Amino acid sequence: MDQSSLIKIRNYGALKYAPERICKMLGLFGDDAQRFLVEFQDEENQIRQFYDQGVAIGDYNIDAELAKQSEKGEILAIIELNNRQQRTKLSTLKKELFGI
Repeated sequence: MDQSSLIKIRNYGALKYAPERICKMLGLFGDDAQRFLVEFQDEENQIRQFYDQGVAIGDYNIDAELAKQSEKGEILAIIELNNRQQRTKLSTLKKELFGI
């Protein structure tokens, strides 16, 4: 996969697009799409690493904006930031304890 496509994959990851949608956006069909989907499942593959990096960047951007709004006293932002932090903790624990 070329660098341009990997950057697009990272950007799509920030938006948490599904792998099938990413295939369509990259113009991958048939065998190419199947190969992409198989490679996407491998957490060591460059495609998946760029996607995961994009997810992390997207989450950071959301959390940073919610933190800014929370500092201004926006109640809904405070609640949402707290909810996101709790979900992150729960997700981390599930992965550590059960591998899911």
